[in-house]
Amino acid sequence: MASLFNRSAATSSEPRKQIKLKLRGIDILSATKAGFFVSLAAAIGIMVGALLLWVVLTFSGLLNSLGGIFSSLLGAEGDLSSGFSLPSVMATAITLALLNMVLTTSLAAVYAALFNVIAKLSGGISLTFTNN
Repeated sequence: MASLFNRSAATSSEPRKQIKLKLRGIDILSATKAGFFVSLAAAIGIMVGALLLWVVLTFSGLLNSLGGIFSSLLGAEGDLSSGFSLPSVMATAITLALLNMVLTTSLAAVYAALFNVIAKLSGGISLTFTNN
């Protein structure tokens, strides 16, 4: 078990191998799928973050005190907490999350296509892998 964590003992008995490969293209559909799943994770994070921020601001009373400060500064009657109700906050978060999903997914495809064009012109990216 100790030899799994001791890399110097394992490399002394095994010969060192190097493999040189060139990355010449990225499948656009594969990059689009990966971009979609990354944007899906970000969308979930946006919605959970908006919900947690609303809960903290509402239950700590900070939203009501900020509403009092704004109404005293502006001299206008109005309730800030009605503008920042849970449905309006979550609707805004869902809208931003969907916009983020569309942009991230489409940009992943565009970046893959750009990489393929640049790799055709320059020959790709040279990578070297070793076994240690």
